[in-house]
This record gives sequence, C-alpha cells and structure tokens, in this order.
Amino acid sequence: MSDELIKYLAVAALVLFAFIPVTYQTIRQRRLNPPPMAKHDRKLFRLWRSDPEAYERQYGEMDRQYLAKKADKEKR
Repeated sequence: MSDELIKYLAVAALVLFAFIPVTYQTIRQRRLNPPPMAKHDRKLFRLWRSDPEAYERQYGEMDRQYLAKKADKEKR
C-alpha cells in the first residue's frame, strides 16, 4: 500500500475514534425523557440521572407548576 493511503486510513480511524462515542452518548440522551427543568439545565440533568428521588424532592413542585402553567397557556 502507498504511504498516502495509510495516512488517509489513519486519519479516518482517528476521526471515527473521536466521533463515535460522542454520537452514541447523544443518541442515548435523546431517548431519555427528563423532567422539564432538567431538560434545559445540565446540573439538574445530572442530578436527575444520578438520584431521581433527590431531584423530585428538590425540584418536583417547580416542575409541576411549570407544567400546569404550560398547559394553561396551551388552552388559551
């Protein structure tokens, strides 16, 4: 094989090695259905993933209020 082909294969392997894990994690996270506040805040998302009960204790009431206001807006 030529040196140029080997270089292209090496670059392709490095690109795949870099992007496949990131793409896989993104696809996995999109399948999750976090509460409304955790969708937009990375800290809350991590808390929800690590300890859903603690998230519910701290932010559950705010999530319910947010959903109620959102439903009320959609009715109008």
